[in-house]
Amino acid sequence: MRWFDAQGGHLEDEGVFISLNGNRKIDKVPEHRHHVVLNVYRFDVGLKYLLGSQWILEANLPYESKVQEATIEKIDGVEYTQEQWEAIEENGFIHHRNETYTGLTDSEVFLGYYRLGVLAEGDYFMGRIGTSIPFGKTEDDPWKLGEKGEEHLHIQFGTGTFNPILDLHYNLPIYKGLASHTSVRAKLPFYENSKTYRGSNELTYSAGLNYRLNKWFSFRSGYLGIYQSFAHWDGGIDKNTGLLFGMASLGTSIKTPFNVPLSLSFLLPLHQKTLYDDSDAFVDGKYEESDAFEFGPLVSLTALYSF
Repeated sequence: MRWFDAQGGHLEDEGVFISLNGNRKIDKVPEHRHHVVLNVYRFDVGLKYLLGSQWILEANLPYESKVQEATIEKIDGVEYTQEQWEAIEENGFIHHRNETYTGLTDSEVFLGYYRLGVLAEGDYFMGRIGTSIPFGKTEDDPWKLGEKGEEHLHIQFGTGTFNPILDLHYNLPIYKGLASHTSVRAKLPFYENSKTYRGSNELTYSAGLNYRLNKWFSFRSGYLGIYQSFAHWDGGIDKNTGLLFGMASLGTSIKTPFNVPLSLSFLLPLHQKTLYDDSDAFVDGKYEESDAFEFGPLVSLTALYSF
């Protein structure tokens, strides 16, 4: 999977001043902006094992590479002294850096149940229940480190907790090769990890149409929506979380002669709402901005081999 050019950033009015003896002090500076671009590459290895005609055991192990590019932008009409700009650059560095982060992310395991002919002839239902497994690296509280003027990272590869997951899918034939599909998935972290982080509750829902042209090609389109609640650090809201967004999905599946079906999918952003910007975020006489990323387009390629 490739996630293109997610955009993030916020206004900032603090800098880190370093004295001759190395002491670090956070103080006010003229307003400027931190701008961050994130590109994500993800590779999943998944296994499915049939336990019978209707039951299946599934697991996946994802690996990600997250490429971050960070810049500091001046605001037109605002003047900065050399000392202020050096403090601004130091503060920018402790928050966001031009770096590439790689590693395993949280895995997932499921027990799934399949059934045909639930509500109508030829329809299909799948229900899965499972949990995430905390293989992904987690960070120390970035808000506390930032308050001390110390380098930190908001990008995580996991939650550090086992999170229950419920996943439901339903497919209904309409006419010949045309069918409708719908799904809903919920992930519900219920406790915090050893670093005081508790991840977001997530609800993913989709609906759309599938069309099978022949035994070799099929096409699909639909809408994908995601709701993500606030995550928390030590009981306090992480303002970089909390999202409601939707994407259009387009895809095709090809049955190859090598017993390896291929599926290609495109996800295109339609709308996004950041919950923190719409919450009670009025601080020190102004509204604070969330640093949550605005999603860019995604593309994924899947290959399946049965043995």
